[in-house]
Amino acid sequence: MDDEPCGRDLANDAVVPERLAELFRHVADNLEAHARWVGSATPEARLEHDAMRRVAAGYREIGEAAGRAAETMRAAGDLPAAPHDLARFDRGAFEAWMRRKIELQRGFAALLLEHAEASERVLRSMAVRRHFSGERSSV
Repeated sequence: MDDEPCGRDLANDAVVPERLAELFRHVADNLEAHARWVGSATPEARLEHDAMRRVAAGYREIGEAAGRAAETMRAAGDLPAAPHDLARFDRGAFEAWMRRKIELQRGFAALLLEHAEASERVLRSMAVRRHFSGERSSV
């Protein structure tokens, strides 16, 4: 391989876990707000409240882990170039790994777009209901 520092690539790619952390922390905040909104006055509300809080905790853990990974990746940006022994490089395995990575990335990107579109539909629906109810926006 070449003598480019791999740490520089890690640092440049830190934006991916940074954005994942931002999204998952945001979703956790929303889930916690939903839990507060539904409250726990009835057994059904308590079940939903508790489920929302558990899911929020999981999202927050993923967000925090992604944030730590991004910090570590950024810190690796100053690593010196290290020799890479081409005799130990399995090009076929690497190419298979890279193809699978691309497949996973594209699938995740499509899923995120589907979820964004669903969120936009909910937001539009809320705006229509607010318009016809005469309710004012709090924003």
